[in-house]
Amino acid sequence: MAVLDATPDKLDLLIAAQGAKTGPDWLEALRAAGRDGFRALGLPTPRQEDWRNLRLNALYGQSFAAADAAAPRLTWAHLQPIVPKGLDCDRIAMVNGVFSDELSAVGELADGVVVAGLSRALTTAPDRVHAVLGQVARGDRDGFAALNQAALADGAAVLVPRAVELARPVHLLHHALAPRMPVVAQPRIVIDLAENARATVIEHWRGLAGETAFVNATVEIRLGRGAKLTLIRLQTSGEKGFHIDRLASSIAGDAELDMIQIDMGGRLSRHTLDVALEGRGAAATLDGLFAIGAGQQTDTRSNVEHRARDCRLSQTWKGVAGGRARGIFNGRVHVLPGAIGTDAEMSSRNLLASREAEILPKPELEIHADEVKCAHGATVGAISEQELFYLRSRGLDAAEGRRILTRAFAEEIVDRLPFETFREQVSGWVDRHMAQTVLNETVAKEATA
Repeated sequence: MAVLDATPDKLDLLIAAQGAKTGPDWLEALRAAGRDGFRALGLPTPRQEDWRNLRLNALYGQSFAAADAAAPRLTWAHLQPIVPKGLDCDRIAMVNGVFSDELSAVGELADGVVVAGLSRALTTAPDRVHAVLGQVARGDRDGFAALNQAALADGAAVLVPRAVELARPVHLLHHALAPRMPVVAQPRIVIDLAENARATVIEHWRGLAGETAFVNATVEIRLGRGAKLTLIRLQTSGEKGFHIDRLASSIAGDAELDMIQIDMGGRLSRHTLDVALEGRGAAATLDGLFAIGAGQQTDTRSNVEHRARDCRLSQTWKGVAGGRARGIFNGRVHVLPGAIGTDAEMSSRNLLASREAEILPKPELEIHADEVKCAHGATVGAISEQELFYLRSRGLDAAEGRRILTRAFAEEIVDRLPFETFREQVSGWVDRHMAQTVLNETVAKEATA
């Protein structure tokens, strides 16, 4: 097993342990660039501004085996509780970063549409994958991104040709499984919508309670002119899990990314969102919710670049933290020269459900163009004692009152989810997590004892 720390020499062992890689020369060149990038960058440390608030010591020093060394087996019974209810989806299942044909289910697709494991798409549509893979997500972003590129082997691909709208949502389910030893998985997801294409994609990153898995993922998105992607991201790793991902997207003129992210799982999670509004009229709606308790940490760093005129951004990020949890949100809007007509609004609103919890919001604006409309704001507050007193005066006990108030706070983001039965399903997961982890002081004390 390899030990994860901030030195490149030990991580070379981890890369080698992923096994032999196959594919065309250009793919091996990408991997080689990732290896070189990692050796130059190493892993992030608190001395770097982008990482200074996240306590990575829980991850560093942990020993991990390559995922395939554990040879786990997942069955349909594991997946049934998390399959979107009431939805006819095309499902791509991944176990520890590797596409599972047995657990995937894809129906008839329109001509030219690819919904497949990345390893399979590299065989059936290599030129189309080549046009996107490594073109949007830079391996030199940080050490984790370089490590993912160095280990490039499998994941998922969703490729939609010009003017095609997918008939069904695509469910990309990644399940981390580590029943015998801690494992590391490094999937890559590629989503490419050509001009005027439409798709809805649901990402779900999941792990089991009591198992230690480290998922280091990259999601690469390219939207052609006039395309629209609705992207739902759910993270429900087990309480011992580590999850780090980077989403990089390139959005052409008049195209739109509508994203909703809900983050609840893991001992530590980090999401880096790099969104480039490349063409005139490009738009992004980026909404998110994190709900954490006990000793959990979560960190989201969002960077949106307005590179063309008349681009729009709407971003609302909400956080609830209980126990001794730590939540971090850093949102940056960068308006480049010439990007006149920019309309960008970013809000970070946060609720502390205990005195020991901590939330650190930091919205930023960097503007290098005239005739723009930009606004940002951040708030951190505790559960209102006045509102709690009112609920208790109506016969509710304190615990139920706190649950109602935190649920109402989170509702704005959860209610944005499409598909009623699926929305109700996710709402139930959020409610359960709030009760069992965020508002459960017994769990919080045990986790930090």
